[in-house]
Amino acid sequence: MIGGVKHVVVNEGQEETFLKLFRALKAEITRHEPGSVYYDLYRSRKASRTYVVTERYRDEAAFQSHQTSAYGQPLFQQMRAIIAIEVEYYDSVD
Repeated sequence: MIGGVKHVVVNEGQEETFLKLFRALKAEITRHEPGSVYYDLYRSRKASRTYVVTERYRDEAAFQSHQTSAYGQPLFQQMRAIIAIEVEYYDSVD
């Protein structure tokens, strides 16, 4: 398995837009990515613009499929445009 954690801080006033985009992406992942084990979002209780995205894929091929998906590219681009800070951590998990 391969998994990831992203810590993101969304630009002020963009929280609802970020949530809408994340939900749209998660719906596409659910429909088109059988190798995706989970893709979840958590919001900080103390910092309302801060989120943690957790993701896990069956293997490297499933992860790469996610990264290069046609539906994901425009959604990733829109999300990155409203994110002030993004820190990613990925590693294989056996």
